[in-house]
Amino acid sequence: MKNKTKICFILLICLFFAGCSDDFQEIFTFTGTVEEILVEDEMLVLKEYGGGDEGRREGNVYEIPVDNVEKYNIGENLEITVFSNIDADIWDLDHLKFDIKTVEN
Repeated sequence: MKNKTKICFILLICLFFAGCSDDFQEIFTFTGTVEEILVEDEMLVLKEYGGGDEGRREGNVYEIPVDNVEKYNIGENLEITVFSNIDADIWDLDHLKFDIKTVEN
């Protein structure tokens, strides 16, 4: 009986950790220009360009959190890949991750 209880307990723990995983899926990539740097919020404000081929209007504005705002300059071109761990199509920074790459002019 003890072995059965241990096995059930181990299975429950495994199911718990499987349910808590944060699987982030890539949702889209865009290229934009840094329009503003919000130092206190550690955010970049980017204006998208060249996004028409993916059905988005050119000129969308996004706020992207970064670890170190000093690494970026106004006017700098960046490629942003957006990942989400939820299925909803919403801009919720609690459920998004970003891969940021500098684009050479």
